[in-house]
Amino acid sequence: MENTDDGVKNKAKGLAFINGSNTKKKITEVETAKIIAKSLKAGINYESPGSRGAIVKKTANEAEFIITNATGFNLNRVLIGDYTNQKLQYNVPGKKFSDAGVDIAIDLVYSAVVERIDKFSSKFVPKTAGGTVTVTIDNNLPIIIQTKGKNTKQLESELDKALGESAHFSSEPIYPNIVELNSRNYKPFDGGELQLSNLNARSIEIDINDSALGVLTKFRFPSISKPEDGFENHVIKLVILLIVASLGYVFYARKKA
Repeated sequence: MENTDDGVKNKAKGLAFINGSNTKKKITEVETAKIIAKSLKAGINYESPGSRGAIVKKTANEAEFIITNATGFNLNRVLIGDYTNQKLQYNVPGKKFSDAGVDIAIDLVYSAVVERIDKFSSKFVPKTAGGTVTVTIDNNLPIIIQTKGKNTKQLESELDKALGESAHFSSEPIYPNIVELNSRNYKPFDGGELQLSNLNARSIEIDINDSALGVLTKFRFPSISKPEDGFENHVIKLVILLIVASLGYVFYARKKA
């Protein structure tokens, strides 16, 4: 997550581990949303305690949380990385993504990339386990792609064709990935992603049901101008709704296909 204040970029990261429905201690969708929101709040407070330009708020009794910019700040980028096969829905309240000027990118990745540790883990084999990738826009029929025997680029290309003019495959990222040399949780761009610019829709739902796959869902927000008489009171909200809290502890359990 990234925001700016007078040209200074502030970044915040949150990392959450979640018990899934097939573990001894089950967790609900509402509890999952609470854990993720708490993690993001902690990241904001740690990274930029003096200029917290992003706000994360958990919706009471709902399996959703909202990310928004504080007055006086731009909310530039939000990246949700899921390696646990959750079913997630995103929307900008009361607006279509195109009206809000929000661009979206879907980058399918291999879960093993973040699970392995260089020089300690066994050799990484980039392949799917078999399952589905499902994308649903508004109330349209879901687009379901079978994953068996395909790599991430092939899957993104299939989604591109199925979505038609709404999307295009790109070998350049919508914005650079977060990269940390000492962390296995952030990896360089893998060379391809599905981009949806000016999406004429109010919501997008992404459901990965393949234990070998994860997804990076990226949002790029428009910059807000700063008039002479003060910062424009312009707030953008992104709502993240967990449809199913399906699986947890990335290194412990996997959702069964």
